Formats: sequence, C-alpha cells, structure tokens
Amino acid sequence: MSTSFDEFVATIARLRGPDGCPWDREQTHQSLGRYLMEESYEVLEAIHLDDSGKLKEELGDLLLQIVLNAQIAKDNGEFDMFDVADSINQKMISRHPHVFGENKLEHPDQVVAQWEELKEKEKQEADNKNENGNGERRGALDSIPRALPALLQALKVSEKAVGQGFEWKEEEDVWDKLVSEIEDEFDIDAEDAWIRETEDGRCIVNALTPIDEFNEHFNLEFSDEEFDTIGGIVMQHFGRLPERHEAVEIAGLTFKVLAADNRRIRSLKVTPCNRQTSPA
Repeated sequence: MSTSFDEFVATIARLRGPDGCPWDREQTHQSLGRYLMEESYEVLEAIHLDDSGKLKEELGDLLLQIVLNAQIAKDNGEFDMFDVADSINQKMISRHPHVFGENKLEHPDQVVAQWEELKEKEKQEADNKNENGNGERRGALDSIPRALPALLQALKVSEKAVGQGFEWKEEEDVWDKLVSEIEDEFDIDAEDAWIRETEDGRCIVNALTPIDEFNEHFNLEFSDEEFDTIGGIVMQHFGRLPERHEAVEIAGLTFKVLAADNRRIRSLKVTPCNRQTSPA
C-alpha cells in the first residue's frame, strides 16, 4: 500500500519522464539552487509569523525541491529519494546512542556535546581515509558552505574558530595572536624588522624596524640621534619602558604597545590619530 509520500515521489518522477513536463525535464541541481534557497527563506518567514497553515504549505514547497533534486540524481544514476531518507535515518540513529543505544543522557547540553563529539569522530575517520591516498585532508573551516549569506557564514567561521581555541576576551589578545601568526607565517624571527598592514588600515610593526624603513612606509621624517628604531622613538616619548597596551600619539599616529618584555618594546599597532576605530 503506497503512502502519500510514495505517490508524491512518483508524481515528480512522472514530471521528469519522457511524457512529463518540459520545464521539469530540463532542470539541474544548479538551476534549482535559487529555488531551494527561496523556499527555505519562505519556511523561515512562516515560522516567524507563527502561521501553521503557511508553514505546512511552505514545507511542502521545500519538500518539492528536495524530491526534485533527488529525482535528478536518480535520473543521473547516482541515488534516489529513498537513499537520501536512508542516509539521514542512519545518521540520526548513530548520533543518538542515548536513545537507540545504552548511553543515557538527561540534559540537552549533554546531547549537543555528544553530537559534536560524534561528528568530530566521523570527520577524523574521513580525514584518516583521505590521508591514505583517497583525497586531501579537510581543514576546520572546510565544512562551512560557501553559499551561506555573509553574516551567517561569518558566524559559522567564528563558531568554528572558537572550537579550535581561537577565543579571546580582550581585543589586545587578538592582536597578540596576530603578531604571533605573522611571525610564524612569514618565518620571521622576533629580532627581525617588519611592517604588516591589516585590511582595516591599521599596521602591525616590529619595534626593531629601523627609522628609515618606517619613515619610507608612512611617508614621515622621524629622526633621532639616540635611537635608530621605531621602538626606541616610542619609548623615548613615554620616557620609560611602557607596559603592554599603553598608547602614545606621535606625529599624527597612535602607537599602541602590543608586546614588550623587561628590556624593550617588541611590537606596536600603528593607527592614524584621526581614524575612528571600533572597539573590536
């Protein structure tokens, strides 16, 4: 005895068949992409409106896109709708051992933690397979869809970064990490001179950068008989060895100490004084 879902799958197959609909027959995964996105947003709108009738309708429209894509895959000899259902069913069973196995959990937070742990285990197994010659190892951000809206993609990147230990309470800690990454990325020794610009117009400068090199980069004319590095000039304006995160304005620039030891300034963040900076 067929169900309404079976009948619906058969309807889509008929539409894609030789005696079916010309529009449906010519569709591809690529051509349907925009409709899948549109229907997803219409489902979200129905949820936002708390309209159960509209939600039922929009879920049906979204299901149409899923079944139609599955039928295209079947026509291409890849998989069908029932393979899709079986795959997600197996995933839900394996990701819920507290329901289908002996592991018992009582709190939703425990379920989320277990889900992420199982997901990471599956990813590691896939990475191990790839490392055996079947493909390239995937990075932490590779699972984020590039088609996501920009703000949602940024949120997902941030969440992934936190999961990898990239989480700081203060802005200064981010700059410290950036300095470390710059030195690692470009194989720069802590004693080497360097200037690196960020995308928002600020600069990170090693305090050992010579005055002449700094002047050329910023089109300035700093000069000092006692100090020949930008770190020395900044320390002279402080009149002492400044502490980390202290700032001073010199010649229209704000110099903020990012790193210092008990002998000297190690790195600086340089920003034009008239630039409006955000707290992050």
